[in-house]
Amino acid sequence: MIDAVFELVRDGKVPPNVEDVAERSGVSVSSIFRTFDGLADLQRQALEQSNERFAPSCEVHDADAPQADRVRSHVRSRIELYEEAGALMRIARGRALDHEPMVEGLALFRARLADQTRQRFKTEIQMLSPAAAANFVALLDSVTSPEVYELMTASHARTPRQISRAWIGALAALVEQDQRSERNP
Repeated sequence: MIDAVFELVRDGKVPPNVEDVAERSGVSVSSIFRTFDGLADLQRQALEQSNERFAPSCEVHDADAPQADRVRSHVRSRIELYEEAGALMRIARGRALDHEPMVEGLALFRARLADQTRQRFKTEIQMLSPAAAANFVALLDSVTSPEVYELMTASHARTPRQISRAWIGALAALVEQDQRSERNP
């Protein structure tokens, strides 16, 4: 049933209703309600599983690569993640307004994204003061956030490829600016 939620969201059915989930998963609506405590519980469990399912997208295997490669890798991993899980994240953000388990799931997901940024840019971070490092991570993480991705696709009609080029340029400039400011305080 949770796989059906993922499929429906990926197909653009946001948020999926119980009838659609039942049809897609080949079970009855009553089976869904016997398994879950309503649609909100099903969505919550889908979010929890998405944290596990998409965790590999947050792994960093290139922390020692040249800076330009790390910038491109960071952008590529974020865009791939948002293309795959963006609709589910949008549901989670909407449900987080009135559903505490969604707040927790979203906080875990955001912590993973911030950790990914820290790991990938550890070389640059090590040269910064603690306050400057925190600001640097927050800025890189914000520029490549799911909200910015949605804004660029929906409001500015940018394609993933266009967003990739823009983010690579922005991150490269931010990294360079941050390094200059630390060398010349």
